[in-house]
Amino acid sequence: MIDNGGAYVKKKEKYRVYITHNTYRGMLLEAGRHPGNESIIQMPGVRIGNDFFFDMVSDSGINATYTPTMCEKDHVYADHLSTRLSEYYDFSNGKLTVSQVHRHPDGYLHFSPGDHPANIKLAQQFGGVVNGLIFIDPEFRIKFWYIDEDGDETEAEWEINDKAVRAAMPRIDLRKLKETVERNEATRKTIRRAKRRTIKEGETKGSIRSRLSDLFRGHPEEGRCMDNRIEKALQTVTAAVETVATEAEPVKTETTPVTFVGDTVEKAEAAFVDNTAEETSEEAIMDFEKLQEVLRPYMVLIPEEYRKQRYEGELHGYYHQETKTYNIVQNTLYDVRTDASGLGVALRKEHAGREYGDLSGQFGLSIIWNEEQAEVSIRDNTGAEINIDYYSARQDVFSRNQGIVEQDRMASKQAIITGTGSGGFKVGLELVRAGIGSLIVADNDILAYHNVCRHECGIHDVGRYKVDCFKERAADINPNCKVYTFRDLIQHVDPAELEKLIWKDSIILCCADNRHCGYVCNELADKYGIPMIDAGCGPRASTGEVFWYKPNAGMACYTCAYGEDKGVDYSNQAVRRRFYATETELEKLHFQPGMYLDIQLTAIFEAKLAIDLLMENEAGYEPKLIPYINQCTVLLNYPVDQNVNPYMHLFGQENERKPFTWKSGSAQKNESCSHCGVEKVSTDVGCNTVA
Repeated sequence: MIDNGGAYVKKKEKYRVYITHNTYRGMLLEAGRHPGNESIIQMPGVRIGNDFFFDMVSDSGINATYTPTMCEKDHVYADHLSTRLSEYYDFSNGKLTVSQVHRHPDGYLHFSPGDHPANIKLAQQFGGVVNGLIFIDPEFRIKFWYIDEDGDETEAEWEINDKAVRAAMPRIDLRKLKETVERNEATRKTIRRAKRRTIKEGETKGSIRSRLSDLFRGHPEEGRCMDNRIEKALQTVTAAVETVATEAEPVKTETTPVTFVGDTVEKAEAAFVDNTAEETSEEAIMDFEKLQEVLRPYMVLIPEEYRKQRYEGELHGYYHQETKTYNIVQNTLYDVRTDASGLGVALRKEHAGREYGDLSGQFGLSIIWNEEQAEVSIRDNTGAEINIDYYSARQDVFSRNQGIVEQDRMASKQAIITGTGSGGFKVGLELVRAGIGSLIVADNDILAYHNVCRHECGIHDVGRYKVDCFKERAADINPNCKVYTFRDLIQHVDPAELEKLIWKDSIILCCADNRHCGYVCNELADKYGIPMIDAGCGPRASTGEVFWYKPNAGMACYTCAYGEDKGVDYSNQAVRRRFYATETELEKLHFQPGMYLDIQLTAIFEAKLAIDLLMENEAGYEPKLIPYINQCTVLLNYPVDQNVNPYMHLFGQENERKPFTWKSGSAQKNESCSHCGVEKVSTDVGCNTVA
């Protein structure tokens, strides 16, 4: 073409873009997900001449919203998209392309400076592309440009035309796709046959069975059992192989040159013979450990409660492959635990056939209730041996507690735990193991890395609220225990909410790292007429300190014992009753292995005392601690310098102090106590905690 000046001018090509209604819908959704933010859409499609066709959209796969230069990575994802798309559509009439559609809230009329490098890369990768921009000002509008390999832009027309896109992008015929899959599978089997190791000469089924039988010499019953299982396994394997051999495509027996990469056979002449059945059945019993694994029966553990109610619905729990055990748990545990998974389904016999037909091939694990008996099947293992065991979460979990703490009685008890650090978490779990019926747990703390070495939780729990971790651990021990959690300090919990949850037979356990919480718990104990225990550890957990109190029993209150409430003052050791040193103090301390062990001693003492107080009025219960202690007890976990822990003076001279001992004494009522206001009984004023 020649212009008026006689110069040659390249004729501007015309480019058109065709999209489906589904593509347009995807653009609207993507822009709507990120209002006011830059976003980007990937559109794989086909190019035929100067026409571009797109049937779908995908987000970037790298970032939902974009920052400058982020789009320079887009060509990586475009590569992935184009590869997957080439398997789905027939591109015989054109060639693969990928388009990007951007939304710029800053009002770019063309692409931003950060878009240009990515546009050029895509254009060079696909021999020219069409990319677009979305404008919402306030109407939703789209503009496309053709971008050549030099980055030059030419505006393109576009329209929504489902019929044109379908004609340009026909999907690959399912029959052809099926043939491709079968051909690839046949090739894989052929290679496996060629590479399969041969059995040593003279190694027969009989000799292998003989060697295995020698292992059971002197144990005839086990030997006969193994012989029967081996025979059944051989029959199963042989039958399966014969089925495969019958259905498989016959393999040519002519001599063919085969190359195995990385194998000892290179460019060898191989004559393939279809002797799969013989080799497979021999190999199935060559490795005794594998044979044991194959012959091991499945174990399915089913809640007794499910059998009684002939439960219908999804089955959740855990499958342990190494022991071939299905551990089905009740939904009360599944609702709390985050790691339980779906295992299968259970139905009553009268419903199974009508609604689902044969279940054995549909679900990993299926249970059909025939009256109260379970008929269990496992997908792809219809002939496998399956053992069934019914368990009761209430009876079996606590069977070892019978005669010590009767679980039925403990199930009517409750504890309120303030603080789920090293001590409170341990106390709570011990009560769950004892069969307590309910726990109210309050703490606003989040597990951090420095907590892990002295806490029941681990690294995978870091960043979670401690009360959430506790609820999950408790459910794993006793899913019937009702655990109510508050992500807050006990004094900040709504009293109305707390009152709804407190049971009659309850106890308050103060496990916080400061004395202020002890005063709060004492007030709650008086308000609800329930006992309380306050426990904690001294410096480096060298000592433990336990105080207990019952309202309306003539006992000194917490204020009588420890003086007036000074609030939360972590700089005052008398106020900050610690389970461990502060992070600053830890830098000055010598290495102290096993600190959590020392914290546990105090926690276990508090848990045992809590059970005594909860159960003391139950007929036949024998208390474990109350007969041997007074209201205030100091435990000596291990001796330290008296300058580090002033409580050392209670245990005599330095050479007289021995670990695992305690001193216990009475607390004296104080006539000037601001809490209970009782007439003074003793002239001894102050911290009268230990005799």
